[in-house]
Amino acid sequence: MSTINALSIVICAASDTNLEQVLNAAQIAATRYSASYEIIIAAGPAATNSAARLAATRPLVCATYHSQPRRMSYLLRDACTLVSGDLVLALDATSPVSTLALERLLAAYNNQDMLVGVRTPAPTDILQQAHTALLRQVLGSDQSDPLLPLALFRSELIDLLPGDGELAPPLAHLYAAARRRKYVINQIALPAQSTSAHRTSLADLAALIGQGPARGARPALGVLAVVGSLWLLLRRRR
Repeated sequence: MSTINALSIVICAASDTNLEQVLNAAQIAATRYSASYEIIIAAGPAATNSAARLAATRPLVCATYHSQPRRMSYLLRDACTLVSGDLVLALDATSPVSTLALERLLAAYNNQDMLVGVRTPAPTDILQQAHTALLRQVLGSDQSDPLLPLALFRSELIDLLPGDGELAPPLAHLYAAARRRKYVINQIALPAQSTSAHRTSLADLAALIGQGPARGARPALGVLAVVGSLWLLLRRRR
């Protein structure tokens, strides 16, 4: 493990449901594994009051506020314009993560360019599995758990974050872009109960199928297989 000298923690908060819980976990982990840190909350309208209270009462915490609902990609990019640390720890308050998961991720840092988590055991939900398979095809990525909104990365990778039109989760997009550019990336096993992921809907899958595979990705036979499985699933639900 390498010492993290300057850590910037970015918390995207579309709502205030888990915000304080996630902030507490982040502060405990950062205190143990970094020499200095800052926490930036990017708050949507539903999280504004809670974010303002936490920023006013917690040291090293600040917040940005948005009057209109925003996707995680927008909130993440906005908060990343304020970071001053060498490393960025990004997480989504709508998918809460425990102190244990954050500490395992930070403890695994050894000068890599990016670290991501992998829920272990892997989810068995068929929609989650289909979503994961589609994301790998669309992004041309080998990421094991692209639905997990948790990553540690060098601040120089911020420029690779996607725009609002990208349908894939922003950290999954960042992983794929960094992998194509030959950055050093590790995937770290995390206990499945210590973190949650983006909840998959049929609309998510339909949108990704319509988007199609990325340039340079393998032929989309995997996508066709997933579509077929999804069609069978929908027929069973009728």
